[in-house]
Formats: sequence, structure tokens, C-alpha cells
Amino acid sequence: MTIQNQVYIDLRKGSIQAFQVVFDAYSANIYNLSFHILKNKEQAEEVVQETFLKVWMHREELDDAKDLWPYIYVIAKRICYNQLRSMKYDLLAQQELIKNMTVLAEDSAHQLSEINKILQESVDLLPERQKLVWIMSREEGKSHKEIADELGISPNTVKNTIVQTLKTLRHTFKKADYLYFFIFLFFL
Repeated sequence: MTIQNQVYIDLRKGSIQAFQVVFDAYSANIYNLSFHILKNKEQAEEVVQETFLKVWMHREELDDAKDLWPYIYVIAKRICYNQLRSMKYDLLAQQELIKNMTVLAEDSAHQLSEINKILQESVDLLPERQKLVWIMSREEGKSHKEIADELGISPNTVKNTIVQTLKTLRHTFKKADYLYFFIFLFFL
């Protein structure tokens, strides 16, 4: 479709009506081109908008001796290829992020396994009463009163035993360079 030279002249001068004529004449073709390249309706619509935004912003540079369609076509095609390039880099970034998250998750799982191993070994080395109170408190989730009633000791003794156990475990984790995990696991 060829548009009259007067429309180009009016467009260069900033005529909204001339812009509307150009938009109406070429927007469907730009959409079809964009959809063909990008295979996405929303992105094709964005290309149409961006293309005509560029036409409007650079309207003063238009040459009324040349056909407008090749100019608009090139703008739209460049925008499409830029979007494809951007999508490629976004995909690569997403893949790298997933890879890093997987490595981090595996590392965290390994560290957690190591911490559990150190904790279990440390608890196994505790004196019998400390070990029993710890297991009842932390693994079975019993209150100090419940433990005291079951073992026939005072709740204050249970509390003191747990405090002593925590000091022992804190020292063990500090030596293993996992003190920050210990604090996180038992005090938060």
C-alpha cells in the first residue's frame, strides 16, 4: 500500500491524523511480520507499538521521496531480532541461575548432612543422663516438666542439664566451624 506524499509531509510536521493513517496502513503487516518471527502474540503487539513509537519519534527524518514501508519494515525486523537476542540471553541467564541454585542446594544438603552427623556423634558422646534429657527435649519435643516427671527429677535440673548440653555442643560445633549453623538450628 502506498501512502500519498502529503501524508508523509504532514507526519513529519507532527500531524496525529497523518500518523493514524500510517498506523492504520501498516500496523497489521508489522504485527504479522513480528508474529511470524517471534511466535508470540503479546510480543508481536509490543513490536507494533515500539515500531510506531520509533516512527513517531523520528518522523522529522522521514524522506517523502521514499516509500515508508521499507523504513517501517526494517525498524520492526530489528526490534524482533533484538527481542530474540534478549530472550536468548535471558534463557542463558535462567539456565545459569538454575545451575547455581542446584549446586547451592546440593552443597547445603551436604553441609546439613555433615551438621547432623556431627550433632549425632556429639550427642552419642554425652553422659547417659545428658543424652537422655537431650533426646527427650529436642528429638521427642517434651517439655522440661514432662521430662522431669518421667525421670523423677526437678524441672530446674532438666533445664540445667540442657544448658550444660548446649555448652558442650556449642564447643563441638565451634571446633567444626559450624557454630553459626548451631546457633541457627537451636536458638531461632
